[in-house]
Amino acid sequence: MEWEETVVALGRDNGDEEAVRRDPDAILRRIREEEAAGDAEGAAGPARGKLKVFFGYAAGVGKTYAMLTEAHRAQKAGADIVVGYVEPHTRADTLALLDGLEVMEPRAVEHRGIALREFDLDGALERAPQIVLVDELAHTNAPGCRHRKRYQDVEELLRAGIDVYTTVNVQHLEGLNDRIAAVTAVAPSERVPDRIFDAADSVEIVDVEPTELIERLQAGKIYAPERVGTALAHFFSRSNLAALREIALRRAADRLTRASTEASVPHAAGGDDVLALVTGDAAAPRVIRTATNLAEAFGGSCTALVVESGGEHEGTGTTGDDADGDALGRAVALAEELGAHVVTLEGDDPVQPLALYAATAGIRRIVVPATSGRVRLLGRGDVAWRLMRAAPEAMVTAVPAVDAPSVLERLRAYTGFRPTAADAGRAVAAVACATLAGTVAWAVSPTTSVILMIYLLVSLLLATRADGFLYAVLAALGSVVAYNFFFTAPRFTFHAYGLSAPVIFAFLLVGTLAASSLAIRLKRQAALAAKRSYRTEVLLESSRKLQAAATLSACLETAAAQVVKILDRPVVMYQVGGSATGSLMAPRVFDVPGTGGGDAESDALTAPDEAAVASWVAVNGEPAGATTDTLREARCLYLPIRTAQRVFGVAGLVMEEGGDSFGSFERNLLAALLDECGQQAQALAAAAEHRNLSVKAEKEALRSNLLRAISHDLRTPLTSISGDADMLLSSGEALDAAQRRRLASDIYEDASWLIDLVENLLSVTRLDDGDVEVTRMPELVSDVLADALRHTSRAAADHRIAVDLDDDLLMADMDGRLIVQVVVNLLNNAIAYTPAGSSIRVAAERQRRTTGDWVVVSVADDGPGIPAAEKARVFDLFYHGGRTDGEASNAGEGGDARRGMGLGLALCRSILRAHGSDISLRDAYPHGCVFSFSLPAAEGPAASAAAGGPSASLAAQREEGEC
Repeated sequence: MEWEETVVALGRDNGDEEAVRRDPDAILRRIREEEAAGDAEGAAGPARGKLKVFFGYAAGVGKTYAMLTEAHRAQKAGADIVVGYVEPHTRADTLALLDGLEVMEPRAVEHRGIALREFDLDGALERAPQIVLVDELAHTNAPGCRHRKRYQDVEELLRAGIDVYTTVNVQHLEGLNDRIAAVTAVAPSERVPDRIFDAADSVEIVDVEPTELIERLQAGKIYAPERVGTALAHFFSRSNLAALREIALRRAADRLTRASTEASVPHAAGGDDVLALVTGDAAAPRVIRTATNLAEAFGGSCTALVVESGGEHEGTGTTGDDADGDALGRAVALAEELGAHVVTLEGDDPVQPLALYAATAGIRRIVVPATSGRVRLLGRGDVAWRLMRAAPEAMVTAVPAVDAPSVLERLRAYTGFRPTAADAGRAVAAVACATLAGTVAWAVSPTTSVILMIYLLVSLLLATRADGFLYAVLAALGSVVAYNFFFTAPRFTFHAYGLSAPVIFAFLLVGTLAASSLAIRLKRQAALAAKRSYRTEVLLESSRKLQAAATLSACLETAAAQVVKILDRPVVMYQVGGSATGSLMAPRVFDVPGTGGGDAESDALTAPDEAAVASWVAVNGEPAGATTDTLREARCLYLPIRTAQRVFGVAGLVMEEGGDSFGSFERNLLAALLDECGQQAQALAAAAEHRNLSVKAEKEALRSNLLRAISHDLRTPLTSISGDADMLLSSGEALDAAQRRRLASDIYEDASWLIDLVENLLSVTRLDDGDVEVTRMPELVSDVLADALRHTSRAAADHRIAVDLDDDLLMADMDGRLIVQVVVNLLNNAIAYTPAGSSIRVAAERQRRTTGDWVVVSVADDGPGIPAAEKARVFDLFYHGGRTDGEASNAGEGGDARRGMGLGLALCRSILRAHGSDISLRDAYPHGCVFSFSLPAAEGPAASAAAGGPSASLAAQREEGEC
């Protein structure tokens, strides 16, 4: 028979989207924004899946039934649904709902000889349905599963873009654990962070009356018959069920209120922040839950403060007990899980750091553990009572501990009163040394004041070696007893007959106790100052090194070296690379210097299993491996180096076989260092992206200028060629020979100009793309100049071109083919921008410089020159005569041709820079300009040029004075 139940749907109300005004520009902007958002989402990976929670106040209300019913509705609507895991039930009506649904086979896990059935996470990810049903969100997975808790499996499904239906009871919410325990006298061991529940996209409360639930229990529909009596007498009492139902309804209503408030007002826009003191005692979980609940209630954020002492076990924040250190680690993990920001400070006494931090951060609500009554130990009392005196403006909430002795132990830790055999031995040694020195002084001069000063001085000196205040107490008491026995009349007895004896004893007791205590405290403060200095030095050094890193690989290498320095353990560093999600480059192992390899040389650190854990961290951006709840069988603790948007690398910290951890001091240093590394990696990525965008923008501008220039400059010669050819074809017989020759000459000249233009375009493109290889070899400069003179434009006949070489056998290292093009462009530029009859001089000479011998080649003219305002731009692409639009300029030598696209001089600069040189421009006297460049000189063979060779030909040209 189907259960009768009331299902209250509580989802987020997204509201109707406002209508967009029918403005074409606005519509276009919106389309572009959606495309950009889609590109960003595609680059970041699949969209996050949606979570739907079926929420009940006790077992048996029908959460699984409601989830399976909703699954059938979604399947009828066309959704691809798979039942990932449903707890085995004896209820026939619930099991019947599995018919018609695809059910995954559970994963078999053997633990202590027992075969357990668990949710197959990898199978679900491989199947990748639209919706997966996962029962019992708070379940703890068996050892051997990837994650410790099932809600972590659900989070990974959501990150993979898979929607999830799941179930949970109110008693399993972490924030309500203390309240549920107070109502039912049962503290559930399986809990879910409140953030999972609050972040759900939809929550359905599955609700029945407590009376009906009890009837179901008595009918055997919830538990086996032998367990019904115990359940009714304890958890399933009518009062408990009524209270649990009320708590569940209130919690669901609070979730709706928070969702609506966050949608309209930013979180903590005007709320009260809460500060919690985190310790390693039994009260810590209650303190953290209370603080986070208060922060949620007041619309603020929660900060968890850990105060470390500077004692023997510094860095752990504990009294030295391993169990206590583990408890502190669990408390910090709980605070982070509940969304609190963890801060670590140093100090012997937690009150002053707590009060100062609250005053600095402007926090007025503080939550601390409390003890029953006011406990005083060496002048220190209950933390809450003293905090109210230190911060009278703050509202202090004292949370009682479940285990009061553990709080007393914590207070002893804060006072430093840790009984150790070493301190007891030091106290005995101090009393013995002072007594011996006092005996010698008494023999010289029996003065009691000297004896008192000896006891004070010796106790003070040995106090610098003490670990705790036990030494101060024992040294003070021992000094009084020894002084009374050895130096008070009657000597060698414990009697004192002088009237001033009580005053002397009190002075010695208080003076020795105060002096020793101050010395111990100064020692601890010096240790804390050294730690702060070390932390500051490490962070500054890391920051400087990371900022100096020019590549992501160098950045990760620097971070790994710093981690090895801080933790003194090997580090395995993976760099995220490639297009595939989670693709990692080959790992690099950084070992501790001076260890000779050790574990770092072991293949176990880079085994496929370890690399798989690192790949999971790269994909999910969450820590995994040893000491975590995810893939904890790994040898290393893997931490992502990331920002909010991207994972750049994975750092694997080698842990000992026993799964050791490290203190909060090292943990905070590590977090700061990896965060700094992630920020620097993000900066490098942003710089690379900026460079790519700049290159794209330059290419786009180049393309636009090129198209604009081509559209103008190609039209003129092509029109001329077409017109001349048409005239020859249509009226060739009517033209005389001179006219036909002139038309043919014009066609040839325009065609040659087009050929030179295309060659320049191809050369510029190849040089910019890096496709041109510069092959340098010794070349005769005279050969290069002679070849260039043969390829100048036909207008060279209207100019006087002279060549001046100081040595016919002058040689330089160059790519002769490219340098010929440079000289040709410079000559054509001079021919185009000087009037007919002008003189152009090409010279080459050898110059000795501090960097060696160079050959300087120059092209000078006596034209009108180049205005000073244009000299800085003459080598820019598409620039000529102050114009970049492809039109001719009449403002002097502003470009490389009157009819051109401004490519020749830009090409000259590119070629010479590829040679490791550059081109320069200066004015000629009295007018004109000189373009010059330098090439490394080369030693040539001491032989004369063959008669009739290029050198002889060039000499003949120089004799004529004109080419």
